[in-house]
Amino acid sequence: MKSLAELLANKRPPAPSPEDFPREVGNRIRRQRMAFAWRQADLATRAGVSESTIKAAEKGSPVSSENLLRLLLALGHGSDVIKMLDAPHYPDLDAQARFFEMKPTASPALAKKRVRPKA
Repeated sequence: MKSLAELLANKRPPAPSPEDFPREVGNRIRRQRMAFAWRQADLATRAGVSESTIKAAEKGSPVSSENLLRLLLALGHGSDVIKMLDAPHYPDLDAQARFFEMKPTASPALAKKRVRPKA
């Protein structure tokens, strides 16, 4: 039987490699900033980061996860990030079933549960 990943592989564009990912994110941030007709200083002000952070991100240099989140929120991607976390890429159908059986993270029982990978 095919895994869920195999079934969805034909419908999803390939993800960039870990080496190419920062550069791809930087290109997309730059294109969106330019589409909004914002200068780097404008985005920096809206995101609450330095202009050098914008320059680094757009070049594909590493930026902290907090700064990346600030940039995404300033560009209007807050709900996209939440949707992405609500719709994970399940490795198989059992993982998908477990996900839907869980209560939201506000549940004290789920907040205390630790999950360890199988050996």
